[in-house]
Amino acid sequence: MKYLNHITLNTGHIQKTYPGEVNKQLYLKLQRIYKESLNGEAEVLDGYTAKSTSTDNGTLITLFRDDAPILTTAISSNDDGMIWEMIHNSAASPLYTKLSDPLPIPYIADRLEVGVVLHMDALQWTGDFSRCMGWIILAPEEIR
Repeated sequence: MKYLNHITLNTGHIQKTYPGEVNKQLYLKLQRIYKESLNGEAEVLDGYTAKSTSTDNGTLITLFRDDAPILTTAISSNDDGMIWEMIHNSAASPLYTKLSDPLPIPYIADRLEVGVVLHMDALQWTGDFSRCMGWIILAPEEIR
């Protein structure tokens, strides 16, 4: 996999992300976070936690602080439209992107959640977090 499409659904900001953008020293930590988040809750950073769910079509990760959702990330390399639809239909606020115009796969789609207004400091690193999780889920061999 050469790159992943990475979009923020709230703003429409899109970029390509490459495996060289992920610090290889984070590999084991990213693996731990992903595995723990699938089995309940994973400590990410300074009181921020993540919970994940995965299907054949992709993975959804929600980042929390004080039980408030901060960010939901959809990650997929084979979405048949189900994950894209799910992340759009469950939005608590309007999104810039449209359900009828899905991002080409493979993708990372970030949706800022209402709790982000209470924890604006998280915006300094949530894009990096979702990018790293995208690579550890879709192509871990590229960042090893």
